[in-house]
Amino acid sequence: MCTFLAKSFTSRAGLHSLRRSKLPSASFASVVQEPRRDDLHVNPAASSPAAKSLKLYWKLAKGKLTLWVSLSAMPGYFLALPGFVDPTVAIALFTGSFLTSSSAQTINQMIEVKRDAKMKRTAMRPLPSGLLTLPEAACFAAGSGALGLGILAVGTTAPTAAVAALTMATYAAVYTPMKVRSPYNTHVGAISGSLPTLMGFTAALGTGLAVSPWFPHAVWIFGMQTLWQMPHFYALAWLHRADYLQGGYKMFPLTDATGAETAAMSKPYLAALCALPWAMSACGAASWMLPVGAALPSAYWWHTLQAFEKKPGATTCRHFFLGSLSYLIALLALFTAYARVEKVSDDSITNKDSQSSGLEPAWRVKLRSYLLNACPHEQACKELLHTAWQNGGCPIAKPPL
Repeated sequence: MCTFLAKSFTSRAGLHSLRRSKLPSASFASVVQEPRRDDLHVNPAASSPAAKSLKLYWKLAKGKLTLWVSLSAMPGYFLALPGFVDPTVAIALFTGSFLTSSSAQTINQMIEVKRDAKMKRTAMRPLPSGLLTLPEAACFAAGSGALGLGILAVGTTAPTAAVAALTMATYAAVYTPMKVRSPYNTHVGAISGSLPTLMGFTAALGTGLAVSPWFPHAVWIFGMQTLWQMPHFYALAWLHRADYLQGGYKMFPLTDATGAETAAMSKPYLAALCALPWAMSACGAASWMLPVGAALPSAYWWHTLQAFEKKPGATTCRHFFLGSLSYLIALLALFTAYARVEKVSDDSITNKDSQSSGLEPAWRVKLRSYLLNACPHEQACKELLHTAWQNGGCPIAKPPL
């Protein structure tokens, strides 16, 4: 399997011809030698063969990006799970997501090795630098992909493994080739990059997600992350536009010399993202604490966009890019904490209460009880006004259903 993949990608990338040819600014040999000289200056512990290999495979898996992918799969599981969190399932979900994403990222670099060698920001990656070979990368991609899918299928649910397989296929077979063919590759990549948000829901509910009251929430977080990726990657593309052009990629910001077009393209997406939390709460799918909590990261991201729009440059664009990361972290956390399912019952209040307790994650009920006991507002009402728990004053005192 590894040999087959290696031969396939060797023929596509033309690795042997690449090694004989010269890069735009330096020979292939000089590119290979540079990181090895740098390696001589690391501390002895980090220079061991095992540490070097681990670092190389971390880069091959695009470890930081893959970690984000794994984290984005978790909110759906924590939210839709009716009981307490099962640590073995949670670990399987995170690990399987990480491994399958690592496989997809490795295949991406195997396809793009020749173009990566032409770009300053990617020339030092393990494959174009020659520090790892295509057969080694093929074995890693096959092994991590198969192991990840197996962990998801056995440790979570079969639909979760299916979503992971679909993510790998769309990323490697559709998005990656499209990057040099159409600037709309960003739209396709955004869809592929948002599929892992569904894996948490399928890990908790399996095939029952389609008829679950949590299905609209799965659609919401998928849509939110899809929209989020557009300005996020527009900013990244504009920052490195010279490199991307050198590699032969096609993206809308690459022809934007001033940055004004990139800011204008990003603005509608930010407007939609700022409105999404309010729309979710208005539909009864979340507590009003979701838009209230999202107001600060939304305002900060909008502020960085305005700064980039007024004074386009590497610094303001980088702040805009980092603002997108803070927004996503905040929204994933707030979504997990405040998303809810509306009561659907025309029976007695007692029956409503029993329904709501079954729909809300058990860990959130326990956490609210803990926070309630620590809430100064509720303690003051109890001690000074001699009232019971208020269920209306403090946001954490309100059941979300």
